Amino acid sequence: MIRLILILKILVLTGISSFLHAKHENNFFSLNVEWQGIDREYLIYLPEEYYEEPNMSFPLIVGLHGYVGTASGFERETSKGMNLHAEKENYITVYPQGSHFNNKDNKKSSFVSSWNDVVSNAEPEPGMPPSCSHQKSVSPKPTECKKFGNCAWTSCYDDLGFLKWLIEEISEKYRVDISRRYMVGLSNGGAMTHRFACTYPEMISAAVAVVPSIAIGRSCTPSSSMPYLQIVGDNDQVIPLDGSKAESGFYYDTPFKTFNLWADSMQCKDQSRDSLSLAKKSGLNCHTRNNCTNSRHEVINCIVPGGAHSWPGQTSDAGYCRDNIQKDSVPNYFNCLKPYPVEINWGNEVIWEFLKNHRKNK
Repeated sequence: MIRLILILKILVLTGISSFLHAKHENNFFSLNVEWQGIDREYLIYLPEEYYEEPNMSFPLIVGLHGYVGTASGFERETSKGMNLHAEKENYITVYPQGSHFNNKDNKKSSFVSSWNDVVSNAEPEPGMPPSCSHQKSVSPKPTECKKFGNCAWTSCYDDLGFLKWLIEEISEKYRVDISRRYMVGLSNGGAMTHRFACTYPEMISAAVAVVPSIAIGRSCTPSSSMPYLQIVGDNDQVIPLDGSKAESGFYYDTPFKTFNLWADSMQCKDQSRDSLSLAKKSGLNCHTRNNCTNSRHEVINCIVPGGAHSWPGQTSDAGYCRDNIQKDSVPNYFNCLKPYPVEINWGNEVIWEFLKNHRKNK
C-alpha cells in the first residue's frame, strides 16, 4: 500500500511538472509580420498572472539583442533568463528580431543581424571625426543597403519605425499598462535603445542601455524628459571606457559623455552616488544626475568593476546563439547549449529596480 501511494504521488507530481512546463511553453511564442515589405519576427512572453487576472494590465519590456545576436539568444543567455524575472515581477516581455542574413566569406557562411540606429552607418557631419580607422569597409554589407561607407556595419531598414509600430501593436492587442512601457538593449541593441528613447520619448517611460555601441560624436538627447540608465564594464575590450580605438578599429562615445549630455538636456542639477540599492549591493559604482526639470526623473551611469562587454550578471560569450523557438526562422546558427537558468539574474533585478520607479502620467 505504501509503495502504491508513493507511485501515485510520483505520477501526480510528474503530471503537474509536465503541465506547468507545457503551460510555460504556451506563454512564450513567436509571431511574424510583413512590415514594409519584409518579414519581421518577434517573441512574446506572458506571465502566468496574465491569464489568471483578466482585468489586470501589465508593464511591458522590449528587449533588444546585440550585433549578430538573436531574440531567443537574448532571452535565454544574454539576459540570463529574462522570462524568469518577468514571471517573478509580472511584466510582459517582447523580444524583436533584428533583420539578418547569412554572409558568405571565403566559402564560409556567417549569421549577421543588427539594428539600424540611423547614425552608425552615417557619414560624419562636418567637423566630426570618422567613427572608425578603416580605409575600406570590413563589415558584411546587408543587401538592402545602397550606400555602405568604410565605417558602416548595421542594417539599413527603418528599425525605429518597426519598433514604434511593434510597441503600438502589442499595446493594442495585449493588456499593456501604457504608463509602464520600457526598452532595454545590449551593445548594438543598447545603441538602438538609446536612439529610440531620443526619437520617441512619448512611447516609453524609461530606457536602459547596456554597453551601448554609440559611435563617436553620435550620442543624442531626448526631445522631452526621459529617465535613462547606462550600465558599462570597466574592462570592456569591445567598447573601451576611455574612448580609445577599439580592437575592431571603431571609435565610440564614452559613457560619461552620453550620461552628461542626456542629463544636461533634462537640466538635472544635482549628482549623487549609489541611488540604486541593488546595484550597490552587487558592487556596481553608480552616479546619478537628478533634480531635473521633471523632478521624478533621473539619469544614471553604472560601472561594473571588472565587467566586460556583457549583460550585468552574465559573461561576454553568452547569447550568440538561437533557441528552439527560432529553429525555423534562424536555421543556420548555433543552438543555445547552456542549460536554461534556474535562478533570477541579479542584473535583471538591478535593471527592474530602476525601471519600476518610472511611469508616464495617465
